[in-house]
Amino acid sequence: MRNGEPIHLVVLGITGDLSRRLLFPSLVALHQAGRLPRLRILGVGAEPWSLEAVQEHLESFLRRRNGVDPRAWQELKGWIAYHQAEISPKDLGFLRGLEGPALFYLALPPTLFPKAVRALGALGLGKERMGWRRVVVEKPFGTDLASAQALNRLLHRYFREEQVLRMDHFLGKRAVQNLLHLRRENPGLEALFSRQGTAYVEITYAETLGLEGRARYYEGTGALRDMLQNHLMQLLALVAMDPPARLEGSSLRAVRAEALRALLPADPQNAVRGQYQGYQEEDGVAPGSRTETYAALRLASQAPRWLGIPFYLRSGKRLAQGLGHVTLFLHPSPEGRRGRLTFRLAPTVALELALLGPGDREETLTFRLGSEPEFGAYEELLLAALEGDLTLFHNEAEVEEAWRVVDPVLRAWRRGTPQVYPQGSQGPSLEGILLPGHRLLPIGGGP
Repeated sequence: MRNGEPIHLVVLGITGDLSRRLLFPSLVALHQAGRLPRLRILGVGAEPWSLEAVQEHLESFLRRRNGVDPRAWQELKGWIAYHQAEISPKDLGFLRGLEGPALFYLALPPTLFPKAVRALGALGLGKERMGWRRVVVEKPFGTDLASAQALNRLLHRYFREEQVLRMDHFLGKRAVQNLLHLRRENPGLEALFSRQGTAYVEITYAETLGLEGRARYYEGTGALRDMLQNHLMQLLALVAMDPPARLEGSSLRAVRAEALRALLPADPQNAVRGQYQGYQEEDGVAPGSRTETYAALRLASQAPRWLGIPFYLRSGKRLAQGLGHVTLFLHPSPEGRRGRLTFRLAPTVALELALLGPGDREETLTFRLGSEPEFGAYEELLLAALEGDLTLFHNEAEVEEAWRVVDPVLRAWRRGTPQVYPQGSQGPSLEGILLPGHRLLPIGGGP
Protein backbone atom coordinates (compact mmCIF):
# COMPACT_ATOMS: atom_id res chain seq x y z
CA MET A 1 0.00 0.00 0.00
CA ARG A 2 2.99 2.33 0.05
CA ASN A 3 2.99 3.05 -3.66
CA GLY A 4 0.99 5.72 -5.46
CA GLU A 5 -0.13 9.23 -4.66
CA PRO A 6 -0.03 10.27 -0.97
CA ILE A 7 -3.41 10.34 0.75
CA HIS A 8 -4.46 13.44 2.67
CA LEU A 9 -5.65 12.52 6.16
CA VAL A 10 -7.40 15.62 7.52
CA VAL A 11 -7.90 15.22 11.28
CA LEU A 12 -10.40 17.74 12.67
CA GLY A 13 -9.64 17.60 16.39
CA ILE A 14 -6.03 16.40 16.34
CA THR A 15 -5.42 17.86 19.81
CA GLY A 16 -8.33 15.95 21.33
CA ASP A 17 -8.40 12.81 23.45
CA LEU A 18 -9.61 10.48 20.70
CA SER A 19 -6.70 11.41 18.43
CA ARG A 20 -4.18 10.91 21.21
CA ARG A 21 -5.55 7.67 22.68
CA LEU A 22 -6.82 5.80 19.62
CA LEU A 23 -6.19 7.35 16.23
CA PHE A 24 -2.45 7.99 16.35
CA PRO A 25 -1.45 4.84 18.26
CA SER A 26 -3.28 2.90 15.53
CA LEU A 27 -1.57 4.86 12.76
CA VAL A 28 1.84 4.20 14.32
CA ALA A 29 1.08 0.47 14.72
CA LEU A 30 0.01 0.25 11.06
CA HIS A 31 3.09 2.12 9.90
CA GLN A 32 5.33 -0.07 12.07
CA ALA A 33 3.76 -3.16 10.44
CA GLY A 34 4.29 -1.75 6.94
CA ARG A 35 0.55 -1.61 6.24
CA LEU A 36 0.02 2.16 6.09
CA PRO A 37 0.05 4.03 2.78
CA ARG A 38 2.00 7.26 2.46
CA LEU A 39 -0.01 10.02 4.16
CA ARG A 40 -0.01 13.77 4.45
CA ILE A 41 -1.63 14.42 7.82
CA LEU A 42 -3.28 17.83 8.11
CA GLY A 43 -4.23 18.31 11.76
CA VAL A 44 -6.73 20.95 12.85
CA GLY A 45 -7.27 22.08 16.44
CA ALA A 46 -8.45 25.10 18.39
CA GLU A 47 -5.34 25.25 20.59
CA PRO A 48 -2.69 27.88 19.74
CA TRP A 49 0.08 25.28 19.75
CA SER A 50 3.21 24.90 17.70
CA LEU A 51 3.68 21.79 15.57
CA GLU A 52 6.23 20.57 18.09
CA ALA A 53 3.72 20.94 20.93
CA VAL A 54 1.15 18.91 18.98
CA GLN A 55 3.71 16.19 18.30
CA GLU A 56 4.70 16.10 21.97
CA HIS A 57 1.02 15.90 22.98
CA LEU A 58 0.57 12.82 20.79
CA GLU A 59 3.90 11.29 21.77
CA SER A 60 3.22 11.60 25.52
CA PHE A 61 0.60 8.86 25.21
CA LEU A 62 2.66 6.69 22.87
CA ARG A 63 5.47 6.58 25.43
CA ARG A 64 3.16 4.67 27.78
CA ARG A 65 2.44 1.92 25.24
CA ASN A 66 4.46 -1.25 24.96
CA GLY A 67 5.81 -2.35 21.61
CA VAL A 68 5.89 1.07 19.93
CA ASP A 69 8.88 1.39 17.62
CA PRO A 70 10.29 4.93 18.07
CA ARG A 71 11.50 4.84 14.47
CA ALA A 72 7.97 4.35 13.17
CA TRP A 73 6.75 7.34 15.19
CA GLN A 74 9.68 9.51 14.11
CA GLU A 75 8.84 8.88 10.47
CA LEU A 76 5.09 9.29 10.95
CA LYS A 77 5.30 12.54 12.86
CA GLY A 78 7.26 14.01 9.95
CA TRP A 79 4.05 13.64 7.90
CA ILE A 80 2.07 15.92 10.25
CA ALA A 81 1.24 19.57 9.67
CA TYR A 82 -0.82 21.58 12.17
CA HIS A 83 -3.32 24.40 11.63
CA GLN A 84 -4.95 26.28 14.47
CA ALA A 85 -8.49 26.86 13.24
CA GLU A 86 -12.10 26.99 14.29
CA ILE A 87 -14.57 24.70 12.54
CA SER A 88 -15.84 27.16 9.96
CA PRO A 89 -15.54 27.65 6.18
CA LYS A 90 -13.43 30.75 6.77
CA ASP A 91 -10.89 29.13 9.10
CA LEU A 92 -10.76 25.91 7.06
CA GLY A 93 -10.34 27.81 3.82
CA PHE A 94 -6.76 26.54 3.47
CA LEU A 95 -8.31 23.17 2.52
CA ARG A 96 -10.22 24.59 -0.45
CA GLY A 97 -7.56 23.79 -3.01
CA LEU A 98 -6.85 20.29 -1.68
CA GLU A 99 -6.03 17.94 -4.55
CA GLY A 100 -5.76 14.17 -4.55
CA PRO A 101 -7.47 11.52 -2.41
CA ALA A 102 -8.53 12.68 1.05
CA LEU A 103 -10.04 11.18 4.19
CA PHE A 104 -11.69 13.69 6.56
CA TYR A 105 -11.71 12.33 10.11
CA LEU A 106 -14.09 14.07 12.55
CA ALA A 107 -12.27 13.42 15.84
CA LEU A 108 -14.58 15.97 17.46
CA PRO A 109 -17.30 16.16 20.11
CA PRO A 110 -20.56 14.97 18.52
CA THR A 111 -22.10 18.42 18.97
CA LEU A 112 -19.62 19.73 16.37
CA PHE A 113 -20.38 17.11 13.69
CA PRO A 114 -23.03 19.23 11.90
CA LYS A 115 -20.80 22.31 11.96
CA ALA A 116 -17.88 20.33 10.53
CA VAL A 117 -20.00 18.77 7.76
CA ARG A 118 -21.36 22.19 6.74
CA ALA A 119 -17.85 23.66 6.65
CA LEU A 120 -16.46 20.82 4.52
CA GLY A 121 -19.48 21.01 2.25
CA ALA A 122 -19.28 24.77 1.83
CA LEU A 123 -15.68 24.37 0.68
CA GLY A 124 -16.70 21.75 -1.88
CA LEU A 125 -14.48 19.11 -0.26
CA GLY A 126 -16.94 16.29 -0.87
CA LYS A 127 -16.56 16.58 -4.64
CA GLU A 128 -14.30 13.96 -6.17
CA ARG A 129 -12.86 15.91 -9.09
CA MET A 130 -9.28 15.53 -7.88
CA GLY A 131 -9.43 12.08 -6.26
CA TRP A 132 -11.69 10.16 -3.91
CA ARG A 133 -13.12 11.85 -0.83
CA ARG A 134 -14.48 10.18 2.33
CA VAL A 135 -15.58 11.42 5.74
CA VAL A 136 -15.36 9.44 8.99
CA VAL A 137 -17.99 10.21 11.65
CA GLU A 138 -17.37 8.72 15.08
CA LYS A 139 -20.12 7.48 17.36
CA PRO A 140 -22.48 8.56 18.83
CA PHE A 141 -24.25 9.23 15.53
CA GLY A 142 -27.11 11.36 16.85
CA THR A 143 -28.83 11.17 20.22
CA ASP A 144 -32.14 9.77 19.00
CA LEU A 145 -33.87 8.90 15.74
CA ALA A 146 -34.71 12.48 14.79
CA SER A 147 -31.16 13.78 15.32
CA ALA A 148 -29.64 10.82 13.44
CA GLN A 149 -31.98 11.44 10.51
CA ALA A 150 -31.07 15.14 10.52
CA LEU A 151 -27.33 14.35 10.50
CA ASN A 152 -27.81 11.87 7.64
CA ARG A 153 -29.72 14.46 5.61
CA LEU A 154 -26.97 17.00 6.21
CA LEU A 155 -24.22 14.59 5.18
CA HIS A 156 -26.08 13.68 2.00
CA ARG A 157 -26.21 17.32 0.95
CA TYR A 158 -22.45 17.19 0.39
CA PHE A 159 -21.40 13.51 0.33
CA ARG A 160 -22.79 10.39 -1.33
CA GLU A 161 -23.69 7.52 0.99
CA GLU A 162 -20.62 5.57 -0.21
CA GLN A 163 -18.40 8.45 0.99
CA VAL A 164 -19.77 8.41 4.56
CA LEU A 165 -18.02 6.07 7.02
CA ARG A 166 -19.91 5.82 10.32
CA MET A 167 -17.38 4.50 12.80
CA ASP A 168 -18.24 1.87 15.43
CA HIS A 169 -15.08 0.18 16.67
CA PHE A 170 -16.99 -2.97 17.67
CA LEU A 171 -17.33 -3.90 13.99
CA GLY A 172 -13.54 -3.86 13.69
CA LYS A 173 -12.98 -6.22 16.62
CA ARG A 174 -11.50 -9.59 15.75
CA ALA A 175 -13.99 -11.29 18.07
CA VAL A 176 -16.93 -9.77 16.21
CA GLN A 177 -15.44 -10.74 12.87
CA ASN A 178 -15.17 -14.31 14.21
CA LEU A 179 -18.95 -14.40 14.52
CA LEU A 180 -19.38 -13.27 10.92
CA HIS A 181 -16.82 -15.64 9.45
CA LEU A 182 -17.88 -18.65 11.51
CA ARG A 183 -21.39 -18.36 10.06
CA ARG A 184 -20.04 -17.85 6.56
CA GLU A 185 -17.55 -20.71 6.58
CA ASN A 186 -19.72 -23.23 8.45
CA PRO A 187 -23.15 -23.15 6.78
CA GLY A 188 -24.11 -26.31 8.63
CA LEU A 189 -24.43 -24.18 11.78
CA GLU A 190 -27.05 -21.91 10.20
CA ALA A 191 -29.89 -23.94 11.76
CA LEU A 192 -28.74 -22.61 15.14
CA PHE A 193 -29.14 -19.05 13.90
CA SER A 194 -32.91 -19.34 13.69
CA ARG A 195 -36.00 -20.26 15.67
CA GLN A 196 -35.50 -23.90 14.68
CA GLY A 197 -32.27 -24.19 16.65
CA THR A 198 -32.35 -21.41 19.23
CA ALA A 199 -34.84 -20.62 22.00
CA TYR A 200 -33.44 -17.21 22.97
CA VAL A 201 -30.36 -15.06 22.48
CA GLU A 202 -28.32 -13.15 25.08
CA ILE A 203 -25.92 -10.31 24.21
CA THR A 204 -24.03 -8.98 27.23
CA TYR A 205 -21.21 -6.49 27.64
CA ALA A 206 -20.27 -5.83 31.26
CA GLU A 207 -17.60 -3.51 32.67
CA THR A 208 -15.95 -3.24 36.07
CA LEU A 209 -14.87 0.31 35.23
CA GLY A 210 -16.81 3.43 36.15
CA LEU A 211 -16.61 6.81 34.45
CA GLU A 212 -12.79 7.05 34.36
CA GLY A 213 -12.89 10.83 33.88
CA ARG A 214 -15.64 10.74 31.22
CA ALA A 215 -18.45 12.22 33.34
CA ARG A 216 -19.08 15.12 30.97
CA TYR A 217 -19.67 12.75 28.06
CA TYR A 218 -21.48 10.06 30.01
CA GLU A 219 -23.92 12.37 31.77
CA GLY A 220 -25.39 13.34 28.40
CA THR A 221 -25.34 9.79 27.05
CA GLY A 222 -25.98 6.92 29.47
CA ALA A 223 -25.69 3.18 28.92
CA LEU A 224 -28.59 2.86 26.47
CA ARG A 225 -27.06 5.33 24.00
CA ASP A 226 -23.43 4.50 24.77
CA MET A 227 -23.62 0.72 24.34
CA LEU A 228 -26.98 -0.80 23.41
CA GLN A 229 -28.07 1.41 20.52
CA ASN A 230 -24.84 0.91 18.60
CA HIS A 231 -22.47 -1.84 19.79
CA LEU A 232 -24.98 -4.40 21.02
CA MET A 233 -27.49 -3.73 18.25
CA GLN A 234 -24.75 -4.41 15.71
CA LEU A 235 -23.98 -7.72 17.40
CA LEU A 236 -27.69 -8.51 17.27
CA ALA A 237 -27.73 -7.72 13.55
CA LEU A 238 -24.83 -10.14 12.92
CA VAL A 239 -26.73 -12.90 14.73
CA ALA A 240 -30.18 -12.20 13.30
CA MET A 241 -29.27 -11.42 9.67
CA ASP A 242 -29.79 -13.79 6.78
CA PRO A 243 -26.49 -15.00 5.29
CA PRO A 244 -25.23 -12.35 2.84
CA ALA A 245 -24.73 -13.31 -0.79
CA ARG A 246 -21.17 -11.93 -0.60
CA LEU A 247 -18.88 -10.71 2.18
CA GLU A 248 -18.61 -7.21 0.74
CA GLY A 249 -19.93 -3.82 1.76
CA SER A 250 -23.28 -3.43 0.01
CA SER A 251 -24.42 -7.03 0.51
CA LEU A 252 -23.42 -7.29 4.17
CA ARG A 253 -24.75 -3.85 5.10
CA ALA A 254 -28.07 -4.64 3.41
CA VAL A 255 -28.69 -7.85 5.41
CA ARG A 256 -27.61 -6.19 8.67
CA ALA A 257 -30.05 -3.34 8.03
CA GLU A 258 -32.83 -5.78 7.16
CA ALA A 259 -32.30 -7.66 10.42
CA LEU A 260 -32.65 -4.40 12.37
CA ARG A 261 -35.64 -3.33 10.29
CA ALA A 262 -37.45 -6.53 11.33
CA LEU A 263 -37.16 -5.68 15.06
CA LEU A 264 -40.23 -4.33 16.82
CA PRO A 265 -39.77 -1.05 18.73
CA ALA A 266 -38.59 -1.75 22.27
CA ASP A 267 -41.38 -1.82 24.86
CA PRO A 268 -40.43 0.26 27.93
CA GLN A 269 -42.14 -2.44 30.03
CA ASN A 270 -39.44 -4.83 28.79
CA ALA A 271 -36.54 -2.56 29.76
CA VAL A 272 -34.48 -2.24 32.95
CA ARG A 273 -32.62 0.91 33.91
CA GLY A 274 -29.99 0.98 36.66
CA GLN A 275 -27.41 3.27 38.25
CA TYR A 276 -24.52 2.03 40.35
CA GLN A 277 -24.38 3.06 43.98
CA GLY A 278 -22.10 6.07 44.37
CA TYR A 279 -22.50 7.30 40.78
CA GLN A 280 -23.88 10.64 41.95
CA GLU A 281 -20.75 11.23 44.06
CA GLU A 282 -18.48 10.93 41.00
CA ASP A 283 -16.65 14.10 39.91
CA GLY A 284 -18.64 15.89 37.23
CA VAL A 285 -21.96 14.13 37.89
CA ALA A 286 -24.93 16.39 38.60
CA PRO A 287 -26.68 15.95 41.98
CA GLY A 288 -29.80 13.87 41.52
CA SER A 289 -28.63 12.63 38.10
CA ARG A 290 -30.97 10.10 36.47
CA THR A 291 -28.40 8.91 33.95
CA GLU A 292 -28.39 5.14 33.70
CA THR A 293 -25.12 3.21 34.02
CA TYR A 294 -26.91 -0.08 33.25
CA ALA A 295 -29.50 -0.87 30.59
CA ALA A 296 -31.20 -4.08 29.56
CA LEU A 297 -33.82 -4.74 26.89
CA ARG A 298 -35.91 -7.65 25.66
CA LEU A 299 -36.47 -7.33 21.92
CA ALA A 300 -38.51 -9.28 19.39
CA SER A 301 -38.19 -9.72 15.64
CA GLN A 302 -40.93 -10.04 13.02
CA ALA A 303 -38.60 -11.90 10.64
CA PRO A 304 -39.88 -15.45 9.95
CA ARG A 305 -36.39 -16.71 10.84
CA TRP A 306 -36.73 -15.43 14.42
CA LEU A 307 -40.47 -15.16 15.06
CA GLY A 308 -41.22 -15.73 18.73
CA ILE A 309 -37.57 -15.78 19.80
CA PRO A 310 -36.55 -13.05 22.30
CA PHE A 311 -33.23 -11.20 22.24
CA TYR A 312 -31.90 -10.02 25.62
CA LEU A 313 -29.41 -7.15 25.52
CA ARG A 314 -27.67 -5.82 28.64
CA SER A 315 -24.68 -3.65 29.44
CA GLY A 316 -23.50 -1.85 32.54
CA LYS A 317 -20.66 -0.33 34.52
CA ARG A 318 -19.19 -1.28 37.92
CA LEU A 319 -20.38 -4.86 37.59
CA ALA A 320 -18.87 -8.01 39.08
CA GLN A 321 -16.70 -8.83 36.08
CA GLY A 322 -15.62 -7.30 32.78
CA LEU A 323 -16.83 -9.55 30.00
CA GLY A 324 -18.62 -9.66 26.68
CA HIS A 325 -20.40 -12.49 24.94
CA VAL A 326 -23.12 -13.48 22.51
CA THR A 327 -24.93 -16.66 23.56
CA LEU A 328 -27.47 -18.73 21.66
CA PHE A 329 -29.48 -20.83 24.13
CA LEU A 330 -30.72 -23.99 22.45
CA HIS A 331 -34.17 -25.49 22.86
CA PRO A 332 -34.53 -27.39 26.13
CA SER A 333 -34.32 -31.11 26.73
CA PRO A 334 -37.42 -32.90 28.10
CA GLU A 335 -36.02 -32.19 31.59
CA GLY A 336 -35.78 -28.46 30.83
CA ARG A 337 -31.98 -28.26 30.52
CA ARG A 338 -30.35 -26.32 27.70
CA GLY A 339 -27.17 -26.47 25.66
CA ARG A 340 -25.71 -23.24 24.33
CA LEU A 341 -23.30 -21.74 21.82
CA THR A 342 -21.31 -18.78 23.15
CA PHE A 343 -19.06 -16.35 21.33
CA ARG A 344 -16.69 -14.88 23.91
CA LEU A 345 -15.72 -11.30 23.05
CA ALA A 346 -13.92 -10.28 26.26
CA PRO A 347 -11.76 -10.81 28.25
CA THR A 348 -10.95 -13.88 26.11
CA VAL A 349 -11.81 -14.45 22.46
CA ALA A 350 -13.26 -17.93 22.08
CA LEU A 351 -16.11 -20.10 20.88
CA GLU A 352 -17.76 -22.32 23.50
CA LEU A 353 -20.21 -25.12 22.83
CA ALA A 354 -21.94 -26.45 25.95
CA LEU A 355 -23.50 -29.88 25.34
CA LEU A 356 -25.68 -31.89 27.71
CA GLY A 357 -24.83 -35.41 28.80
CA PRO A 358 -26.61 -38.01 30.94
CA GLY A 359 -27.89 -36.90 34.31
CA ASP A 360 -26.73 -33.40 35.21
CA ARG A 361 -23.55 -33.66 33.22
CA GLU A 362 -22.53 -30.78 30.95
CA GLU A 363 -19.47 -30.73 28.72
CA THR A 364 -18.10 -27.48 27.35
CA LEU A 365 -15.88 -27.50 24.28
CA THR A 366 -13.77 -24.35 23.99
CA PHE A 367 -12.08 -23.18 20.81
CA ARG A 368 -9.59 -20.35 21.31
CA LEU A 369 -9.84 -17.83 18.50
CA GLY A 370 -6.85 -15.60 19.24
CA SER A 371 -6.63 -12.42 21.27
CA GLU A 372 -7.83 -8.90 20.68
CA PRO A 373 -4.93 -6.47 20.06
CA GLU A 374 -5.22 -3.28 22.06
CA PHE A 375 -5.71 -1.10 18.99
CA GLY A 376 -6.66 -3.86 16.58
CA ALA A 377 -10.20 -2.66 15.91
CA TYR A 378 -9.14 0.88 15.06
CA GLU A 379 -6.31 -0.35 12.88
CA GLU A 380 -8.68 -2.46 10.81
CA LEU A 381 -11.21 0.35 10.53
CA LEU A 382 -8.58 2.88 9.47
CA LEU A 383 -7.28 0.57 6.77
CA ALA A 384 -10.83 -0.07 5.57
CA ALA A 385 -11.50 3.68 5.45
CA LEU A 386 -8.35 4.36 3.43
CA GLU A 387 -9.13 1.49 1.05
CA GLY A 388 -12.84 2.32 0.66
CA ASP A 389 -14.01 -1.00 2.14
CA LEU A 390 -17.51 -0.30 3.51
CA THR A 391 -17.97 -3.70 5.16
CA LEU A 392 -17.01 -2.49 8.66
CA PHE A 393 -19.09 0.69 8.62
CA HIS A 394 -22.81 1.27 9.23
CA ASN A 395 -24.98 2.51 6.43
CA GLU A 396 -27.75 5.07 6.85
CA ALA A 397 -30.47 2.46 7.39
CA GLU A 398 -28.54 0.55 10.07
CA VAL A 399 -28.10 3.66 12.20
CA GLU A 400 -31.67 4.86 11.84
CA GLU A 401 -33.25 1.45 12.41
CA ALA A 402 -31.25 0.97 15.62
CA TRP A 403 -32.46 4.35 16.88
CA ARG A 404 -36.04 3.51 15.89
CA VAL A 405 -35.91 0.41 18.09
CA VAL A 406 -34.65 2.15 21.26
CA ASP A 407 -36.49 5.48 20.87
CA PRO A 408 -39.60 4.45 22.88
CA VAL A 409 -37.40 3.56 25.85
CA LEU A 410 -35.44 6.80 25.58
CA ARG A 411 -38.71 8.74 25.73
CA ALA A 412 -40.02 6.72 28.66
CA TRP A 413 -36.79 7.19 30.61
CA ARG A 414 -37.14 10.96 30.57
CA ARG A 415 -39.34 10.31 33.60
CA GLY A 416 -38.68 8.26 36.69
CA THR A 417 -35.37 7.23 38.23
CA PRO A 418 -33.07 4.23 37.67
CA GLN A 419 -32.78 1.37 40.13
CA VAL A 420 -29.66 1.67 42.30
CA TYR A 421 -27.44 -1.44 42.29
CA PRO A 422 -24.33 -2.23 44.38
CA GLN A 423 -20.95 -1.86 42.75
CA GLY A 424 -19.42 -5.25 41.97
CA SER A 425 -22.81 -6.90 41.58
CA GLN A 426 -24.81 -8.49 38.76
CA GLY A 427 -26.72 -5.24 38.33
CA PRO A 428 -30.46 -4.71 38.81
CA SER A 429 -32.86 -7.64 38.79
CA LEU A 430 -34.06 -8.69 35.33
CA GLU A 431 -36.93 -10.78 36.66
CA GLY A 432 -39.53 -8.47 35.14
CA ILE A 433 -38.30 -8.87 31.55
CA LEU A 434 -37.13 -12.50 31.44
CA LEU A 435 -39.64 -14.93 30.00
CA PRO A 436 -40.47 -18.10 32.02
CA GLY A 437 -37.69 -20.65 31.87
CA HIS A 438 -35.11 -18.13 30.59
CA ARG A 439 -31.90 -17.37 32.49
CA LEU A 440 -28.89 -15.34 31.43
CA LEU A 441 -25.30 -16.27 32.14
CA PRO A 442 -23.94 -14.82 35.40
CA ILE A 443 -21.61 -11.82 35.38
CA GLY A 444 -18.74 -12.91 37.59
CA GLY A 445 -19.31 -13.83 41.19
CA GLY A 446 -21.05 -10.76 42.62
CA PRO A 447 -24.26 -10.87 44.68
